[in-house]
Amino acid sequence: MQKKVRNFMEEYHMVEREETILAAVSGGADSLCLLMLLHALCGEMGYALRVVHVEHGIRGEASLHDARFVEEICAKYKIPCRIYHCQTLDYAREKKLSVEEAARKLRYQLFREAAEEFGADKIAVAHNQNDCAETMLFHLARGSGLQGLCGILPVRGRIIRPLLCLAREEIEAYLEQSGQEFCTDETNMQLMYTRNKIRHQILPLLTQVNDNAVFHMNQAANVVAEAVELVEGLRLLAAEKYVCASAECVCVSQKLLEEPPLIAREVLRSVLAQTAGSSKDIQRIHVQQLYDLFARQNGKVAELPYKMRAQRTYEGIMLWKGRAQKLRNAAAPGAESRAAAESISDSVQLVSLTLPIGGSLAVPSYGYEISTRLLEKIPQNEEIPKKIYTKWFDYDKIKGTTRLKTRQEQDYLIINTEGSRKKIKKYFIDEKIPVYLRDQILLLADDTHVLWVIGYRISEDVKVTEHTKRILEIRVNGGRECE
Repeated sequence: MQKKVRNFMEEYHMVEREETILAAVSGGADSLCLLMLLHALCGEMGYALRVVHVEHGIRGEASLHDARFVEEICAKYKIPCRIYHCQTLDYAREKKLSVEEAARKLRYQLFREAAEEFGADKIAVAHNQNDCAETMLFHLARGSGLQGLCGILPVRGRIIRPLLCLAREEIEAYLEQSGQEFCTDETNMQLMYTRNKIRHQILPLLTQVNDNAVFHMNQAANVVAEAVELVEGLRLLAAEKYVCASAECVCVSQKLLEEPPLIAREVLRSVLAQTAGSSKDIQRIHVQQLYDLFARQNGKVAELPYKMRAQRTYEGIMLWKGRAQKLRNAAAPGAESRAAAESISDSVQLVSLTLPIGGSLAVPSYGYEISTRLLEKIPQNEEIPKKIYTKWFDYDKIKGTTRLKTRQEQDYLIINTEGSRKKIKKYFIDEKIPVYLRDQILLLADDTHVLWVIGYRISEDVKVTEHTKRILEIRVNGGRECE
C-alpha cells in the first residue's frame, strides 16, 4: 500500500523534499488512512507533516469527540495539529448556502489558514477512487461539460490527493489490518444529501454491473483530463480571437461559430463562469442557451443563472450580470440597446492624442501600445500587410498631424478611388457595428478626415500604390483582439 501511494505521489509530483504537507484529517476512515500513510512515507520522501481538523459544530458531542480523537492520534504520532471549531449552520444561513456547500467552503478556508500558520507547501485531502467516481456521476447527472467528467484531479494548485490511487475497499482493508479505529460520521448515511444517494444507492448498482466499475470510471476520468488539457489550449486561442470583455459586459463574436462546436461551447462555458464569478451551477443547458442565441434575431434575450442576461446583437452576443446594464427596446427587430450604449459610453472618455511618427504611444484605457515607422521605400520581399491591426499608409497623402480620436459628427472616410465620402456614422451602421461599441472605437485621422477605423478599414485615398514614395507603418499591439 505504501509503495503504491508513494509511486502515485511521485508520478504526479505531489511533493518535493524539505516541503511541508498539511494533512486534512476528519477522523474518518479515509483521512486516517491518509494520515498513517503520509506519516509512514515522510521519512523516506523527505517532507514534514502537519495536521488540520475542522469541527463543523453540526453533530454536537459526536463532532467534538472526533476532534479529540484526531488530537490524540496526532499526539501519538507526535505530529503538530491545529483544530478549528466553527458554526456551519450559521454560516450557511448567512451566505444562503446549502449545509454541504457551507461546510466545504469553511473547510477549505480554514485549510488555507492553517497552511499559512504552519508554512505548509501542500494541503493533502483524502479523496479516493470512489469519491472520484461519485463526483463524475454527480456532474453527469446535473449536466456537465468535459471538466466535470474529469472527476477529481490528483493535483490542483497546492491541493494534493495521494489516495486517488486507492479504492475505498482498499482503505478499509488497510485500516483493519493495522488495527486502527476511526470515527464514523452518521450524516454520511443520510440520503437527504445528494452525494450520499450516489454513494449508497447508485454506485453499488454499477458495481453489480461490473466489479471494476469504480476503477474503470477513474481510468475514464484520466483520459478526459488529458482531453480537457488539449481542449483548454484551443479554447484559450479561440477566446483571444472572439471574446471582448469590459467592466460592463462580455461580447462574443459571431465568428466563434467558425470553430468546432466543442471549442465554441467551451468558450461560452468559460464566458458564463467568468461573468457569473463562479462555475458552480453553470450547466450544459445554459451553455446551449447561449449557443442557440447566435441563431436568433437581433435583440433577443436569454435569462441565465446568477442574474445573467445575454442579448443577440449584430456581431454576436453581449452578456452581462445583474443590473450593470438594463436593456430596453430589445424586442423590436433591429433595435439598438440605448441603455447599454449609455452605460458603456459613460465609462469611455473622448480620446484625442497626437501620434508620433517614428515612435510609439501608449493608450492605457484601451490597453494599446501603438508604434509607427516611416519607410522611405517599400522594403524588398515585403508585401502590404493584411493584418487587421497593422496598416501601411501613403505618407505623402496625409495632411497635417496624425492623431487618435473617438468619433465626432463630421468624421468621414474616403471609400473609393473616385473620392466618394462616407460619414463614420453611416459606415458604422452599414457594418452593423452595435451602438454600444461605436463611441469606443479609435479612429486615426489627419487634419481633414479619418484615415483608419482601427480594427476595420482604412481610407481609400491613403492606400499604398505603385506611385507611393514614403510609407507610414502603424502597428497596434495589446488590447483585446490585436495580433
